[in-house]
Amino acid sequence: MSENIAIDVKQLSKTYHLYEKQTDRVKEIFHPLRKKYHRPFHALTDVSFQVERGEFIGIIGKNGSGKSTLLQLICGILQPSSGSVRVNGRISALLELGAGFNPEFSGRENVFLNATIMGLSREEIHRKFDEIIAFADIGEYIEQPVKLYSSGMVIRLAFAVTANIDPNLLVVDEALAVGDSFFQAKCIKHMKALVARGVTILYVTHAVEHVPQLCNRAIYLKKGRIEKIGRALPVTDAYLKDIRSEQYRKKITPKPDDRTRAQSKSGGEPEDESGGLLSANFASAAFKTSREFDARVKPYRYGTGGARVKCIELLNQDQQECSAFGFREQITVRAHIQVLQDIDALNCCLIVRNKHGIEIMHCTSREYGHAFPALKRNDRIIVDISFENILKPMQAYTIHYTVNNTHSLEDQQILDLIELAAVFDVKPDMDHPIWYLIWHPFKFSYRIVG
Repeated sequence: MSENIAIDVKQLSKTYHLYEKQTDRVKEIFHPLRKKYHRPFHALTDVSFQVERGEFIGIIGKNGSGKSTLLQLICGILQPSSGSVRVNGRISALLELGAGFNPEFSGRENVFLNATIMGLSREEIHRKFDEIIAFADIGEYIEQPVKLYSSGMVIRLAFAVTANIDPNLLVVDEALAVGDSFFQAKCIKHMKALVARGVTILYVTHAVEHVPQLCNRAIYLKKGRIEKIGRALPVTDAYLKDIRSEQYRKKITPKPDDRTRAQSKSGGEPEDESGGLLSANFASAAFKTSREFDARVKPYRYGTGGARVKCIELLNQDQQECSAFGFREQITVRAHIQVLQDIDALNCCLIVRNKHGIEIMHCTSREYGHAFPALKRNDRIIVDISFENILKPMQAYTIHYTVNNTHSLEDQQILDLIELAAVFDVKPDMDHPIWYLIWHPFKFSYRIVG
């Protein structure tokens, strides 16, 4: 295997034998005709891929897709049923909360125990000890038995040991979900620094929104097989598409809502009683349909089909269609919606994502207190959602648009969801540079204490 390759997985499979009763295992061993009492469970089937040194690889998939099994095979904890795994260098793994810790030992003793298990000599551990304790930041608890630690303290200490022993390959399996947000950010920063030094990282997470931001590539496992492998964002999109397709197959029967609703008015103009979803020229806006829009969003559209967005326009502050916007310019997202079933709780949702797929802004008409009138089948409605452009310039952004029938968070029917409903750019503005994701006004105050 080339020195540039950190992990080489070839036709890897892992099958478990599942027994209904414990006695069936004994029966199978001693049965004279070798009768099978088990049923096979294929946790992984014919998985092959290579990881180069210094790559940050995300592994995503639903529970039971084989993610943890794959990591355990790579770490040598499990033996494959067939196929092979080859690894170049020292592996440091954080596979489960507190693994390798003795609850009766103090934190200090467990640092030495855990690091020894990972192959460090006592002298190496002494050299690294202060760095590990500083990273864990658990104070005087380092001298207390681990059984007294909270789950957050355990993960702090475990990650501190795992990530600070100069590994060639770091494997992290969802463990960081336990830590507080500050510690998670600290760990992510540290992992990025490790990758910059040439360390390879395999990272299993259910927080898939982090994968395009952190990882070079991603692997999507589905029922023990590789469904998709490649650049992080397309792989994440494929996973989310499958998840949403499953969710939106379920049709929820609308329930009566005790809110007073305005009745639909045939041919009438909608009233703007909620404080302003409507644009200045809304009254003169004509309903639009676009075959080009339908064709473009077809691969990114899910839902029951109870309503359909027929066209989306992006309008500037002069109410002209536009694809690039200036600093603090008002952006209006105008959706032309065809109603295909009775809707008594219309809820329009908007998400703005950056080029990495990270969600920057989000709103729903429901959370802003806007109650639409009840709508009947074959009604058509135009909805404007406006916001101020405070986004980082010289980048592209995408609009995710959803039309729901929402009575509560637990009771909502997804009528039409479009992942890439629209794309726009933000113009550069040398007078108002934005160095981070968004600009937002802050207030300052001071007093001199003499």
